[in-house]
Amino acid sequence: MFYIRLFNLAFLNILVCCIGIWSAVAHGQEIRATVSVDFAPGFDINEQDNFASFRQELQTYFNTQIFTGKEWKSEEDKILWKDEPVQLNVTITLLSGTQTSYYNATLLVVAKRTLYGTKKQSVTMQILDTKLKFPYTRGASFSYQPLRFDDLLSVLDYYAFLAIGFDMDSYYPLGGTPYFQKAQQILQLAASTESRYVRMSDDNGWRDATFEPGKITRTTIISELLDSRFAEFRTLTAAYYLNAMDYLGDKPDEAKAMLDDLLTKFADFKDKLPNRSALFQLFFDAKFRELAELFRGYKNDKVWDKLKYNDPSRTIIYEDIRTGRR
Repeated sequence: MFYIRLFNLAFLNILVCCIGIWSAVAHGQEIRATVSVDFAPGFDINEQDNFASFRQELQTYFNTQIFTGKEWKSEEDKILWKDEPVQLNVTITLLSGTQTSYYNATLLVVAKRTLYGTKKQSVTMQILDTKLKFPYTRGASFSYQPLRFDDLLSVLDYYAFLAIGFDMDSYYPLGGTPYFQKAQQILQLAASTESRYVRMSDDNGWRDATFEPGKITRTTIISELLDSRFAEFRTLTAAYYLNAMDYLGDKPDEAKAMLDDLLTKFADFKDKLPNRSALFQLFFDAKFRELAELFRGYKNDKVWDKLKYNDPSRTIIYEDIRTGRR
């Protein structure tokens, strides 16, 4: 029964991909972004005026861009593709700046998609990047130029493609691969670029100064996403949505039972890994609150052992919710 909808949605995505119409709204938007800009304590108040229009400039950039280069061909195509634009929340926190208009910041990117037959949204990606470094002057013009490296826009493009890819993976197993490959191309472009601010000899976010298995970086995320050994994991994440979460609206008990079973499969996959996995951790970074709330009061208490095994760093959180302490 669960696989009927999986087949239908998989067929829909094959059809959409084959005729080359991936986009999300009539205006060609693929992303609907909300951007916030914050200033860390101690950020030079004299520098803050430089960012008066920054938030709106970034939001306009995301919301008017066609990242995949594809547009709707007809009204029929719009009907066939029933997804919404990728819902993206972007928060940039300015940490420090200089008189040369060069800034250090953190970037929090959260992507969501709507669950089938409901108005509820589920987080598909949540990443905090602490190595955003870029020049900026007030009123700068932002334009999408995929063949040219830009200290700020290349980072934003990288995460836009990740968001689109994770969204596509949630509708069809491995459906996000073309967009993860585009993110990889940005990494390769950065590796061949020596700008005033980006030097490949530095730990600047585009390279790993010291390799650490499972560490979440721009490089390790893409490396795992495009590694054939993680195809099974990505297929499990598709089943998470198509076989479980998309059934919560009309068959919640069966959906939770399927999630329970999938947690076993995630644990089996984890047992095969030789090292910690950045991708595995990213999944539970995005999902731990959702899963904990779904299983609150669940009849099979062993599900909490699976959650703690898959996501040991949040053992206390899971135990508190299991026992009703929070």
